[in-house]
Amino acid sequence: MSPHKTRVSARSGALSLLCVLLVLLAAVAQVNHVHTGKSNSPNHECSVCSVAHSTALTRTTHQPVPVFVRSALALRQKAFSMSFLFVSPLYIRPPPSV
Repeated sequence: MSPHKTRVSARSGALSLLCVLLVLLAAVAQVNHVHTGKSNSPNHECSVCSVAHSTALTRTTHQPVPVFVRSALALRQKAFSMSFLFVSPLYIRPPPSV
C-alpha cells in the first residue's frame, strides 16, 4: 500500500472517529442537562431545550387531484414457440460423447 493511501486512510478514519465522538458528546449533553430555579416556566432560555422541542421544517407541495379516465384494455397475444430466426446447422455443436 502506498504511503499516500495510508495517510488518506488514517485521516478519514480519524475524522470519522471525531464525528462519532462529537455526536455522542452532544447526546450525553442533551440527556444530562438540568435547570435550576424557573425550569418549569415555558419561557426560559435554553438552547438545548429549544432544539429538543423543535421539529424539522416541512414543506407542503401541490398535490393534484387524480383524474379517472376510461381506457381500453390491451389484450396480450399468445406466444408462438416457432422461431423465425435463421439457425445454421454448421454452427451447432453436437453433445460431447462419453
